[in-house]
Amino acid sequence: MLKMKLLVLILSVILVVSLAFNVYQQSTISSLSSQNKKEEMASLLLHDGASINSELQKLDSVVLDACQKLSSAGLTGAAAEQILNEIYTQNSDIIVNAATADKNDILLAVQPSNYSDIIGEDITDQEQNIEMHQTMRPAVSNLIQLVEGFPGMVMVAPVFNSNGLFIGSLSIVFLPYELIHPIVKDSVQGIYTIYALQKNGTLIYDDSPEQGKNVFTDDEYQGYTELQAFIHNVVNMQSGYGTYSYFDDLSPSRPLVNKEAFWTTIGIHNTEWRLVIAHTV
Repeated sequence: MLKMKLLVLILSVILVVSLAFNVYQQSTISSLSSQNKKEEMASLLLHDGASINSELQKLDSVVLDACQKLSSAGLTGAAAEQILNEIYTQNSDIIVNAATADKNDILLAVQPSNYSDIIGEDITDQEQNIEMHQTMRPAVSNLIQLVEGFPGMVMVAPVFNSNGLFIGSLSIVFLPYELIHPIVKDSVQGIYTIYALQKNGTLIYDDSPEQGKNVFTDDEYQGYTELQAFIHNVVNMQSGYGTYSYFDDLSPSRPLVNKEAFWTTIGIHNTEWRLVIAHTV
């Protein structure tokens, strides 16, 4: 009888130890999985951010090279039209059009020709032109309403003649979705959400209908204080990590879930945007 009690006691101890070990093992695996997920998120974000900045640098090089050509060719005429057409045809996967404007910001020529109805439009009040005139250097807008009739972004650079006199500008219009989506789409993996926003809280990229909406002012975000607090941190700091609760965009039913996210900064010519990668916890 004593041996039986001792055996039961030993088996009980073994069972408790086994259960404790299993709990510890599962906890360790969960902890490692969480850490691995964070490391993967950070790695994907840095890679995609660098790739987006690289594309912006390529566009910048295209614009500056064309400005040199326009310096000799002039801002109108067959030679100028050919330069604009080359810019568009070689980068049509990203840019909408390329145009020249005089020193008073009146559009003079544009390619492709189906945008010729914007010739003569005054773009003096566009933010990138205001900055360009102040610095006489290239500038990039945030998401603005274009004379083409839709929201987009503009990269502009001054054009000088052979004597170094300012004669006008060259600008390209591009859509942030076309710039960002081809780079980040493979990183999502059906697991993550990647989006980008301006420092005023406007989403410039989101693979959903929320693109173009402002997290701070649009009605659908009111009441989601955790999300808005997180976005305040995002726009105020160039990079970081945080958590918030919001809808799960990867689920058709869109339940309210907890998320963790990293962010970094992308952009060019003093224009900064934030790129965010988020994951449902």
